[in-house]
Amino acid sequence: MTVPAVRSNPSISERIIWRSVREAWREQGVAEEKLDMTPFNLTTARPVIPKDNILLIEGIHDLLHPRESIEELWQLWGQPDIWRLPHGHHSFMVAPGLTGGVLRWLAPRLDKPAVRTGQIIASPH
Repeated sequence: MTVPAVRSNPSISERIIWRSVREAWREQGVAEEKLDMTPFNLTTARPVIPKDNILLIEGIHDLLHPRESIEELWQLWGQPDIWRLPHGHHSFMVAPGLTGGVLRWLAPRLDKPAVRTGQIIASPH
């Protein structure tokens, strides 16, 4: 998954500057509460693959999903590999070298040779 929400985040509506959109988002509160009772809330799910095959990437400047929820998920899932990068919710997806870093991380897990596409922009730890 790329940029998954750990769980719904009702406080997100307070950050929306357009009044009509903010109010419409607030009206979704009951639906979000119901959604949090499903596996969409990743803290209620447990991976069926080994934690060695899980990589979490946290944008430490993410304004949509608090760091605490990522930390909680990391703990609940047995502390798999996590890269905490200086990015926001979406900006890491266009970070130079990140795709190559992820491919190098995946290569031994997929039993494929790594592809060199550049350097990772930040330390993965």
